Amino acid sequence: MQFACLPDGRTIACVNSYEVDFSVHEIFAEDLAAHGLSLTSDATVLDVGANIGLFALYIRDRYPQARVVAYEPMPEAFAALAHNMAAMNPPGRAVQLALGAAPGWADFDYFPGVSALSTQDHALGERMAGGLRALLAGGQDAPVQDILDKTGATEMATDSTFVDQLLRPQVVRAEIDTVSAQLAKLGIDRVDLLKVDTEGAEAQVLAGLAEDDWAKIRQLLVEAHHGEDAARQLDADLRARGYRTQLARHPLCQPGAEVFHIYAARP
Repeated sequence: MQFACLPDGRTIACVNSYEVDFSVHEIFAEDLAAHGLSLTSDATVLDVGANIGLFALYIRDRYPQARVVAYEPMPEAFAALAHNMAAMNPPGRAVQLALGAAPGWADFDYFPGVSALSTQDHALGERMAGGLRALLAGGQDAPVQDILDKTGATEMATDSTFVDQLLRPQVVRAEIDTVSAQLAKLGIDRVDLLKVDTEGAEAQVLAGLAEDDWAKIRQLLVEAHHGEDAARQLDADLRARGYRTQLARHPLCQPGAEVFHIYAARP
């Protein structure tokens, strides 16, 4: 486990300190209200695919009494997540699980050099790694290049050996449960925000919600990794369930590794 400093001076646990610098630009700049989402100070938030817990920290900073339950299956990322959730006041809850369509076990591609890329979908992992390699190669639009420069990624990208090692995955076997099973186990009857960032398993996570449990989910923030058509289908599915939605491209969305955010709220 490593440690890194946030822009406000706080120290958090992480897998790689350079990942924190990069992710903070994405997560801490999020404006939920601008996308039609709203939370109260004591909201209940499920963070599925939490990695080291930066989104959970973002939520707790803005909603001090929020109940945050964060899920992360990869052991190294989970160790950092558990440390960061325990350091919250009041503490958040870290659960070492993946969530999916049905309980079981599965093999994941775990990227020790970029833990946030870890995925159950091998082909998607290769595409995302290729997209990150293209990002690091430079020549991006000015806002994207500015982020890369600020985080030091531009300098690291000149070391081809480092980049190769960065994007080399390991196979890790992890346990899977469903959202509905977790709601029952934890006694949760209302979720103010279900955030899903599972590097390609977003549809499976939502398939793990029993029909009767959809009424418990007030709002969602879903990161969709399978291209625009798949993102629009997820968006349409949520609208069919009565949600008001917004669909937006990820700020670092690149050809070959297209990522979209879906914001959904019940009127």
